[in-house]
Amino acid sequence: MKREEKSLVEFKQIMDDVVHLLRKSTRAQTVYLYWVNRARKQFVLETQSTSLTNVMFSDRVMFDQHFLEPYIDLQEVKALKVGRDVERDELKHYYDFVPVRHQLLIPFRNNGETVAITVIETETAFSVSDHDESISAYRNALVNVLNTYLELTDLYGREEVWTDYETSLEKINPKYHKVEILNQMAVEMQKLLPSGGVTVVLRGMEVWTSVFNTSDSEISPVPGLVMEEKSMTYDALQKGEPQFSIHFNQNPKRISGDERKTEGATLAVPMVINGRRHGVVLAYDKNPLTFKESTKHQIVNLVRTAVLSIQVNLDRLPVDKDLFTSDYGNFIPDLWELSLQKELNHKEKRNHTPWFGLITIDNLQALRSKYRLEELNRIQRTLVKSLNPNRFGANGFIGFNSDYVMTYLVYCSSVEKYNDWAQALNEQFRSALELSDGKQIKLSLKHGSVCVDSSFNDVHDIISTAKKELSGELNATG
Repeated sequence: MKREEKSLVEFKQIMDDVVHLLRKSTRAQTVYLYWVNRARKQFVLETQSTSLTNVMFSDRVMFDQHFLEPYIDLQEVKALKVGRDVERDELKHYYDFVPVRHQLLIPFRNNGETVAITVIETETAFSVSDHDESISAYRNALVNVLNTYLELTDLYGREEVWTDYETSLEKINPKYHKVEILNQMAVEMQKLLPSGGVTVVLRGMEVWTSVFNTSDSEISPVPGLVMEEKSMTYDALQKGEPQFSIHFNQNPKRISGDERKTEGATLAVPMVINGRRHGVVLAYDKNPLTFKESTKHQIVNLVRTAVLSIQVNLDRLPVDKDLFTSDYGNFIPDLWELSLQKELNHKEKRNHTPWFGLITIDNLQALRSKYRLEELNRIQRTLVKSLNPNRFGANGFIGFNSDYVMTYLVYCSSVEKYNDWAQALNEQFRSALELSDGKQIKLSLKHGSVCVDSSFNDVHDIISTAKKELSGELNATG
């Protein structure tokens, strides 16, 4: 038997076992999987498992002769009730009588379309939440089995991929600045993700925040999201190891509950530099089959190569020192300028609107005459933390421009949302800023901003325009 034929036989045997295990774990009466053959407009039976005796499946059924026809483009798990959503006489795989009352349809999608549907049939009502682990495990197993089969039957294609991968590794050069190394790593990783993207999460403002995306994929998280517990980013940081998951019912979240679309699959890889976790790289794709074991290996190694390239140029960092921030906790100029450039690259397709601005302390002279340098530095550190846009209902982050002058990138869905954020910011700082020791500092803040829209083609034009807006605000108050 040829290698490809042997792989196919083993694949089908494993598919039989996986579907059988799904039925057992969910205590269902019948479970079956049909491939959706759009070219021939047929449902093609892969396998089935049942505890009933009056069941007989057809291997191939035309779309218009099967109850699954309305669901050939199904994207999410869907529950049906027999007699309400589907007529009993439509369930033609049963003869004499139809014993089941409930159905659960589980779609399997590849390259943006539904390619298979698994059906779970039960006599009693089926609770998705009660069997969430079983269903997630089934979907993961399905992807892993398909990945293994594809890898075994596509060796020549893999050889070409490995050649490209070696070229990608060579482009990550220790001679570059650490932000450029991070960017080059993400750019090379993007080549492995045809319907997805890469998001980089770093620590700044005393939180973990997404700072840039490599693509304008519809499943890319908006930059400026703050990490929440139970997210993939959180797990990667906690465990210090890569975490992979196929998203089921919009879970698990990549970063936070504010994500727009959490679908497909994601590999979260922590960046461990000099023994400390300094970031997480999220590689995701709408098609879970993208993540073959070889692809996961390449993604993880791209991160490790970038980490080593950064580490070779570093002295031993203090334990509490973040790698990509100033001494005050806001992100360094190279980083926020890169994030701004990414937004310009995606300006035609993105579904959020970034605002870039500069903010400064208007009563700085009074503060300098009253406080020592050490206290002024503490004020700046506390201010950076307090200015985090997420504290005022928006996604975004604070950058460093110069002492007492900070930049911000705020991501809003509309001008109204941005105005709400700006108003909330102004109201917050009408009250005194409280330092960690309880000391109250009265600050007068001024900020000028610009909407990063299609009228801009250059990052420096955006920065220059924002500086003019800030100058106008400062001159207006003398």
